[in-house]
Amino acid sequence: MVRELPYAVTPRDQRGLRRDPPVDRNTRILIIEHDRRLSTALTFMLSARGYDEVRAVRSAARAIAIAEAFCPGIVFFDIERPDSESLDLAAQLYRRVNRSALRLIALSASGGHEQREETRLAGFERYLVKPLSQVELDKVLRLPSEAAA
Repeated sequence: MVRELPYAVTPRDQRGLRRDPPVDRNTRILIIEHDRRLSTALTFMLSARGYDEVRAVRSAARAIAIAEAFCPGIVFFDIERPDSESLDLAAQLYRRVNRSALRLIALSASGGHEQREETRLAGFERYLVKPLSQVELDKVLRLPSEAAA
């Protein structure tokens, strides 16, 4: 069952505008991923682009506690969590963290249309299939393609 947030992210919101500026290097980023190798790889990819305010957690309880104290601007969120209902956890994040400043990015091993639609209705800005490439990450961060060189 999908819990809709007070607003839904439109497909246009999910794509982002090409005119949008790159994500500021001081933006705090939270990674909620149960696979330590994937979270380490994503942390490394972010640090390679100059993002140093990055925290990674594996459990749902820890994710809520860290998010409240850390106040991330972007959350990379494994939606196939073994320990909780992912969309419920996303709704909790929205309730406890400044919703207007929070960007949720779904990470999944599956590219199914139904799951993509559920995450969009739950407020996720993007849906990315793991493993995440540097090019895809740069698109989320709105970095120019030259940054991938």
